Amino acid sequence: MESNIKTIIFVIDFIEEHINKEISLDEISSAAGDSKYHLHRMFTNLIGFSVHQYVKRRKLTEAAKRLLASNDSILEIALECGYDSQQAFTTAFKELYKMTPQKFRKNHEFHPIQLKFDMKGNFKKLKGDRIMDIKIIEKQEICIVGFMGNTKEGFQIIPQLWGKLHKEKNKIKNRVCMDYTVALNDYSKNFTFEDSVPAFKYYAAVEVSKSEEISPSMSTITLPAGKYVVFTYKGKSEDSLEPVMDYIYKEWFPESSCQFNENAKFDFIRYGEEMDEHNQSNIEVWVPIV
Repeated sequence: MESNIKTIIFVIDFIEEHINKEISLDEISSAAGDSKYHLHRMFTNLIGFSVHQYVKRRKLTEAAKRLLASNDSILEIALECGYDSQQAFTTAFKELYKMTPQKFRKNHEFHPIQLKFDMKGNFKKLKGDRIMDIKIIEKQEICIVGFMGNTKEGFQIIPQLWGKLHKEKNKIKNRVCMDYTVALNDYSKNFTFEDSVPAFKYYAAVEVSKSEEISPSMSTITLPAGKYVVFTYKGKSEDSLEPVMDYIYKEWFPESSCQFNENAKFDFIRYGEEMDEHNQSNIEVWVPIV
């Protein structure tokens, strides 16, 4: 396995060196000294995308950066990304960024979809750079109801809160969506990221249209209307979120132009209730921005 990982590291670096050129799987496999079939299977299993998908996402992310950092025409950027026409580039760009290159340039807000994959550390951990989708969403007020605790009591309180919620969630009235539960991290009171053991309020909850007839043991909180950047990936609810959150806050945000909303000092995670054959569901990380 070590040699396979070294091969993938080589491929990732090779793609970065040729990001502004047309790159085929034939060329990549030849440079790596590997068969196309083996490289495709190995890359997809380790990275979470095929070589073609990864190259496309990296090229379009770099193109998005160039749209904002230069005055180059969209056609020029399209051709240097390997597209035959501006229309083909616009179609691919819109598929990834949910807007045209023209609108993206006008908005002047950069959010990278696919940063260079980092193979450092334990590759078996769920990596944030395997996030499948990133969107900017405007959202009205969000009301959630559930069980609240504080991590100053120790992080063992979190599974305890979820145990309570799963017993009671189907009794909560006015649920907006039965397909998701919500984990809210509230940093608004005396929180500092420099603490050796960060203390913040944590809610295991569900979203409701309005809170009524709430059990005395439950808490409710209303999040203000605002803008969010939403990261979506496939995972297991019991998996540690640490590598994902590290990616979002330590790698993704420094590369983006998004700014945290100081009037909304929280983030929350939506866990899909429907599992696939690998016991994974859609998981969304919502971070308030201005």
